[in-house]
Amino acid sequence: MSYLGYLQGNSARKGDIEGQRQVLKNGGGDSVKEKKTLKAYILDILDPREKFLKRWRVGFVLSCMTAVAVDPLFFYLPVINQKKKCIGFDGRLWKTTLVLRTFFDIIHLLHIILQFRTGFIDEELRKLAKPELNTDAWKIAQKYLWPRFLLDILTILPIPQVVVRIIISEMRGTESTHIVKFLNVVVLFQYVPRVYQIYLSWRKLITNDKKFDRILRVKAPLNFILYILAGHVLGAFWYFSSTQQLAACWHVACDRNRTRCCGTSFNCDRSSRDLSFINDICRINVPNTTSTFDFGIFFPALQSGVLESPDFPQKLFFSFWWGMRNLSSLGQNLQTSNHIWENCFALSISIFGLILFLYFLGNLQESKL
Repeated sequence: MSYLGYLQGNSARKGDIEGQRQVLKNGGGDSVKEKKTLKAYILDILDPREKFLKRWRVGFVLSCMTAVAVDPLFFYLPVINQKKKCIGFDGRLWKTTLVLRTFFDIIHLLHIILQFRTGFIDEELRKLAKPELNTDAWKIAQKYLWPRFLLDILTILPIPQVVVRIIISEMRGTESTHIVKFLNVVVLFQYVPRVYQIYLSWRKLITNDKKFDRILRVKAPLNFILYILAGHVLGAFWYFSSTQQLAACWHVACDRNRTRCCGTSFNCDRSSRDLSFINDICRINVPNTTSTFDFGIFFPALQSGVLESPDFPQKLFFSFWWGMRNLSSLGQNLQTSNHIWENCFALSISIFGLILFLYFLGNLQESKL
């Protein structure tokens, strides 16, 4: 090698070293362009295959599940005072549940915003040998608005926050009203889009990241969590319905003794009259078969004293056990009264338990294929 060649090679190596130093000084050259700032995430159209969105989808599924677990806590707000024959209100639980629900609603709102800023893989562009990611904001909005946007809006509506308070207010009145039964249906209705939201989010997660579809360890916990959530919801609604059934008995007693109930209410903040005569009709310290009023499937909640307990964990776990036990047995051991809405509730437990069983069985067979 000549001396001139040696100098040229040495100069080239020095140039490479200087170039690498300049790249490091600039923060990685082209990688700087690939880094997205918060402003870019808000203004730019995102690629659904980005790591950020993959992580967001996993977090959103977990958020949806947790939100479904939070909503039934509103059913534990009424507290019975058997001595005064009135219905109290758990203010601390109300504030805690309201904060939690608001937090998950904010996450859902962020998810809605991201849906309008996330592109989609366009099969028509792929056939034309063009970039397959469609970043047209108008087409993205059209694709998302129906029906996913409507589903997301139904999910974040403050139905339990408003309706449960109305139901408790109606229960505290001395006259029976049929609006409570309708409002119960309204409260339970929101669980349909919420559960469907979990299913769609899970399917989208699998579609965009195939590794989740192959991992049985991910599917099994998801199915188990859905089963736990179902038992939690049923148990909480059973507690809520038990307070309504007791209030219905009080209304019957007041209908028979209007003079003794005149000018009073079942609100613990206002009730001052002696309403002990109600015990003659609404007896809970005797077997349900000998009681004047048939409490049906809600009699165990009355006899256990859980409706009067200020201990929230005690109420939660007692009701949760009731929901899990009857969901697993498809409600076969439930002894209902002749009230139509109570029998509908028992039927829904049986049907829903059977649907869950068939769903889990289908997933298990699919995983073995």
